[in-house]
Amino acid sequence: MRQVLHILTKPGDNLAEIVIDGQRRLPDHKVEAVDLTAEESDYAALLQKIFCADSIQVW
Repeated sequence: MRQVLHILTKPGDNLAEIVIDGQRRLPDHKVEAVDLTAEESDYAALLQKIFCADSIQVW
């Protein structure tokens, strides 16, 4: 299974939401999104997710 990580840096990005929703519908993809606009971001956990992902998109 392909692991895809989306890193969100802007709130309310409609294009990112459309792409993420489309990828989540694919049966062979595990998609995770990390929102860096949240008040508390866990950068240690983000780093671990980056190294585990097959593909990373930054929005």
